[in-house]
Amino acid sequence: MRFLLQASGLRCPALAGMAGLAALISNGLASPARHLAWRGSVVTQPSFTPQLEQPAVPEPVPPALAVDLSRPSRSDHPVPPLARPGNAPPPAKPQDPSLSSPIREISGEEAWQAFQAGAPFLDARRSAEFAEGHIAGAWCTPAWESDLDDRLISFKAARRPGSEDPIVIYCSGGDCRDSHLLATKLFNEGYFHLLIYRGGFPDWLAHSHPVDRGQP
Repeated sequence: MRFLLQASGLRCPALAGMAGLAALISNGLASPARHLAWRGSVVTQPSFTPQLEQPAVPEPVPPALAVDLSRPSRSDHPVPPLARPGNAPPPAKPQDPSLSSPIREISGEEAWQAFQAGAPFLDARRSAEFAEGHIAGAWCTPAWESDLDDRLISFKAARRPGSEDPIVIYCSGGDCRDSHLLATKLFNEGYFHLLIYRGGFPDWLAHSHPVDRGQP
């Protein structure tokens, strides 16, 4: 028993020395923050400075461009200036009502005005009706007779009407369509101011206007 006590007494210092050596080695290998403080030494606590969150600084905004409202803006596609009294285009000339259509009907009054102005008159009735009576100075151009083309050639050679000169055409009035047929033929030949006397020869007689008889 005494022997055991003596042996254990010898082991304790050795074990204590070995434990101390292991502690030194472990403390040396640890990071500075994890070093153990030795007995009797002064432990200095690391100073801690709180990091305050910095407020977000907005990105600088470029200064606004000055806009001169007294000048028009420019672009890749220039805008034409507004029309002003000084540079406004002249108003359109009113169209002559007589030229509104290449073929149109006219009244007895208009026919009389055209007669006084010297416009040529073409009689589209049969040549026999023409001989019995016709508007003074009219040309016999029956729409249904075979020599119509020759009669029109004679008329054109004598009067030489232009393509836009007025030509008055008439027949028996009412339901008579001979004047329209003759107007269509002349239109196809290049005449664009053809006036059909709607009342025809009966209306002319009713107003006691000048009349001739016989063949031209």
